[in-house]
Amino acid sequence: MKKSLSIKKILMYLVVVVLLSVIVIAMLPGETKPILDAEGNRLENSIATMEKINLGGADQWIVMRGKNKDNPVLLMLSGGPGGTEMGRFLNFNNKLENDFIVVNWEQRGSGKSYPSIKNREDMTVEQYVSDINELTNYLKKRFGKEKIYLLGHSWGTIIGTKAVQKYPEQFHAYIGAAQMVNIDKTDKYMYDYVLDKSKKYGDEKTVKTLEKNGPPPYNGEKVLNEYKVFLTNYADYYRKENSYGENLSWYNPLSFIWIPEYNIIDKVNVVRGMIDTFNIMYPQIQNVDFVKQANKFEVPVYYLIGRHDYTARFIEDYYEAVEAPQKNLYYFENSSHGEIWSEADKFYDIMTQEVLAKK
Repeated sequence: MKKSLSIKKILMYLVVVVLLSVIVIAMLPGETKPILDAEGNRLENSIATMEKINLGGADQWIVMRGKNKDNPVLLMLSGGPGGTEMGRFLNFNNKLENDFIVVNWEQRGSGKSYPSIKNREDMTVEQYVSDINELTNYLKKRFGKEKIYLLGHSWGTIIGTKAVQKYPEQFHAYIGAAQMVNIDKTDKYMYDYVLDKSKKYGDEKTVKTLEKNGPPPYNGEKVLNEYKVFLTNYADYYRKENSYGENLSWYNPLSFIWIPEYNIIDKVNVVRGMIDTFNIMYPQIQNVDFVKQANKFEVPVYYLIGRHDYTARFIEDYYEAVEAPQKNLYYFENSSHGEIWSEADKFYDIMTQEVLAKK
């Protein structure tokens, strides 16, 4: 009997130890690996660090990496809203660390910064733009720079465009990858496209759902349920209709799982941010029409567009309307919405041979 109780106690202690270990591991902040030289030693004057800073009253995380702290600063604005593309950027675009101090910012309500969503009254487009300006000031002071480079992807191009217009003195240049132009027009186009193709391929469930929802825009607390029907189906139908040799290794939506910068809680929060922050923020950008609202810039602008991206249908009218000291439009012929990852080498060449060269 005593022996049996002893075994039960031992098992109980083991369970407690395992649970405590899991909790401790989950609470660790994660880490970003150091940048090493050919001998495996930390590269002198390099930077590889994660920091939690307060922007607009909310704690948010940044990951800063570069082989030389004297290099210019490049601030990356992930797509979404509520998404984080740090995993993709670290996996596919780490060559940029040779030439820039690359700063991946976990925006409020996304990834490592998901807890900041509790301040819902501050979840506005204007606050994100203010966060960019505050973060830019921090980076300029931290690295002794007069200006930085700003790169946005998808949703990141909305807040990036607004930031460059409001605070042009902060930036050497703006780079818009998968540049958004007109949200209402883009969403209606995607809705019509998916409805047409789902009828063509006999997907009655999708047809019924789309017809029940009606065309966008949608309102309410859970708009993702309506938007995801055509947002998730568009790319699949387009690829079924068109062959263009895209490298789809970037497309894995779980690219964040294995990066050491995320702990267990962060990985859960990545998914939560994609849902909760989207529902809060997406209805706020339905009136975006940059052809009318953002066509004059005081800094050079560069647009990087996948030839097969849905945004490509509206970029040329916008590009024609844009007035800037310097402007360039680059097409990625074998890409859709992830051109900076599917054709990462071309992206790197543009950033180093075109954007940096015109500093």
